[in-house]
Amino acid sequence: MTRLRHAAAFALAAFATTAAAAAHAEPPPYRTQGQCDGLPAITSLKVAAGFCLAVAATDLGRPRGVLALDAQRLLVTDMGNWNSGRGRLLQLTREPGQPFRVTVLLNGLDRPHGLRLDAQGRVLLAEAHRISRVELPAGQPARLQPFVTGLPTQGRHPLKSFVVDASGALLVNLGAPSDHCEAMDGVPAGTPQGCTQTGGPQSQAAVWKFTPGADPAQPWVGKPLAWGLRNSMGLALHPASGALWQAENSRDSLPGETYDKASPPDELNLVEPGRHYGWPHCSGRDVLDTAYGERSCDAFTPPVKLIPAHAAPLGMLFYGDAAPAAWRGALVMAWHGYQPSGHRLMAWRFDARHQPVGNALPLIDGWRAQAGKHPMGAPVDLAQDARGRLWITEDRNGSLLVLVPR
Repeated sequence: MTRLRHAAAFALAAFATTAAAAAHAEPPPYRTQGQCDGLPAITSLKVAAGFCLAVAATDLGRPRGVLALDAQRLLVTDMGNWNSGRGRLLQLTREPGQPFRVTVLLNGLDRPHGLRLDAQGRVLLAEAHRISRVELPAGQPARLQPFVTGLPTQGRHPLKSFVVDASGALLVNLGAPSDHCEAMDGVPAGTPQGCTQTGGPQSQAAVWKFTPGADPAQPWVGKPLAWGLRNSMGLALHPASGALWQAENSRDSLPGETYDKASPPDELNLVEPGRHYGWPHCSGRDVLDTAYGERSCDAFTPPVKLIPAHAAPLGMLFYGDAAPAAWRGALVMAWHGYQPSGHRLMAWRFDARHQPVGNALPLIDGWRAQAGKHPMGAPVDLAQDARGRLWITEDRNGSLLVLVPR
């Protein structure tokens, strides 16, 4: 590495360290006024017409995944921190007119994130290294039954998100171990002949498909579905077409290890089997890195929509039938990033051909930190319930919010 590249890498690391320290400082509390659905209402944020926003719970550690089991009962994963064994599964229950009560169901989890229901209505939980069914027997401790095991945990993107398709298969994010195919955590760097971190049968930076093996007692079997996807924390299946949509967290640094607040863009991708979506060679539609042998972005499947750089899209879902009419069927996305493009809740409307149209529209905006009013937003994951309420976890702020149709 040249002296210039050393300096650039040091500057990027220093920037990341400073940003992380600022992001994880003790956040100021939300100032509330009045009520929204019987909970303390947040009135200092810009919320789309027809909604109110409330604080459902605080002091949840670093909440990531959320699942609404019914109108008054939710599950939340607290990842703890970036060390293994510090995570928890929390249950939040509420009696009418009362605040939520938080119960710890499981301790000692490995950076838990994703929560979903399978076709049989069983709760599935993703830790960094595995996916398990969660047994919740009445009056007894919760138990895990792992069935997808041995998932890679090294590098920068160990957290696992997933969706369950119509066949019952799991479509799982295996994030890239690095930012742009540099050596990381024992994984070798790419060469002018290519990047072995993605594109092969043991690929990371990919969405994998897991299905049951021949023996029900054995772990499920997985193989890559699509490649060149740096970190697919946002995954959602279209309710009509069944198509898999992915929100891509693009690389942080540009070729040459420089940081630019405006580039490269994040992406909204339509994921189809066998396709390569560009990482680390191509970001957006035309941000090319020739370090690993490619000389054009034409070899890769381009994104359907571009998302502002460093918006950091995480959880997303298609807003169901209980949504207000203006938002029914829209793809709602949590933009988590601390740059100006992030910290907001956005939605893309879809047309009759099941494609996104126009620009993403804000459901929650103005989420910059304002002393005495609210912290910077940190939306991570989303869940909707039968009443059309959207539950939103915030890891940096340790909170669960709810966006309620009026």
